[in-house]
Amino acid sequence: MGLTSFFTFMRMQKVQGILAMICLVTCPFVIPISTILSRSRQTHHTRSFQCGVNAPPGKEMCPQGMCCSRYGYCGTGIDYCGLGCQSGCELALPKITPKCPGSMNRSIAYYESWASRRVCNKYEASDIDPTPYTHINFAFALIDEQGKVMLSMPNDTALFDQLKEVRTKALGNLHLWIAVGGYAVGASPFSKLAATQQGRHNFIDSACQFMDKYGFEGMDLDWEYPGATDTGGSKADTANMVSLVKEYRAQCKGKGLSVTIPGGTFYLKDFDLKGLEPHVDWLNLMTYDLHGSWEKPVMAKPHTNLTDIQQSLKEVWDAGVSPQKVTLGLADYGKTYTLSSGSCTTPGCTATGAGKPGPCSNEAGSLHNAEIDTVLQKNSNIKPVLDKQAAVKYFAWDTTQWVSYDDDETWILKKQYAADKCLGGTLAWAVDMKTISQGNETSAD
Repeated sequence: MGLTSFFTFMRMQKVQGILAMICLVTCPFVIPISTILSRSRQTHHTRSFQCGVNAPPGKEMCPQGMCCSRYGYCGTGIDYCGLGCQSGCELALPKITPKCPGSMNRSIAYYESWASRRVCNKYEASDIDPTPYTHINFAFALIDEQGKVMLSMPNDTALFDQLKEVRTKALGNLHLWIAVGGYAVGASPFSKLAATQQGRHNFIDSACQFMDKYGFEGMDLDWEYPGATDTGGSKADTANMVSLVKEYRAQCKGKGLSVTIPGGTFYLKDFDLKGLEPHVDWLNLMTYDLHGSWEKPVMAKPHTNLTDIQQSLKEVWDAGVSPQKVTLGLADYGKTYTLSSGSCTTPGCTATGAGKPGPCSNEAGSLHNAEIDTVLQKNSNIKPVLDKQAAVKYFAWDTTQWVSYDDDETWILKKQYAADKCLGGTLAWAVDMKTISQGNETSAD
């Protein structure tokens, strides 16, 4: 792939709210540096108004089944159909959701390759305790200009070897998958390769070869997002994505396949979930980053509130997808805000913007759970508040810093909810965000 140079990373900076490594020597990549590695799970956007009084002429109304929110965006649920709703406001949450006594059988953890290169809290693939998991998804492999799967970094191969050792420790009870794409890659490379039968064939062939070469048993397709013109997609992506996964099944026999889907209506509407379902092992639902400091007005909100998760699942039920095909996303990190006043520290309080970056994650508006643990250790007087209904915890420190997050206690609540709704399992983004000495979280069972 021409990756003959080594990389020196001197500092980190923000690119569209995601953590990007900036290469200070020659980088023989055939894709832009902005695509290189990121915690790529944010679902916010900067599109123009979709509906309402400020929308372009002829676009004032949302598609059938959606409300126009006070801010001019289409969707369902209280955030769109509640206070300030402009049209379609009679819509309500569905009255019927799946119920069953089934048990979950997947416990997936993502591992971020760049975790081994952090300035602190470095986390090698070999640090993973495999006990709670059935699958580890390595994030990420990238896509070159020819639409073929490629390494994100030359030294990822050493991490692959570490993962194989972890799998050996698990005595055959752990499966290794490669996640391809991510938010930093965007929709454009996928949109281009999926547009033709030859492009799809070449991508699938390269994916099969990549997995065979490096010992992966399946691929997690992280196309963010089909149909999203703000990340380089087109409306043809919806049908082309179905063709891609269908042809993968015929061409890449014996390898697993999952598709990552967003937790919000804004991007999810361009996924043909029912069309994808027969051709994938499961769908990984990103039920995190549902709120953040990018929203206006800025208010402190838990990003993994169970009420919002219920709304995300509503979209899946409406599409008729089997609950067993859905993997519920859990977060090993919190969302932070800088409050307007230290006298108001509950969800819904106004904020001036994102919270301060953590020393190791170095991302404004977000803290790894390992960093949250450090804050609590340094401030023994803090008592985090558990909101059982929302299945989240939150607390304030340093007067105006505020974080909402999940830990084992809230994960148990969310996993019980997932089991009650017959879901096939849970996924964690990301295992490397925990303190190594903590071990890993409880399993999905």
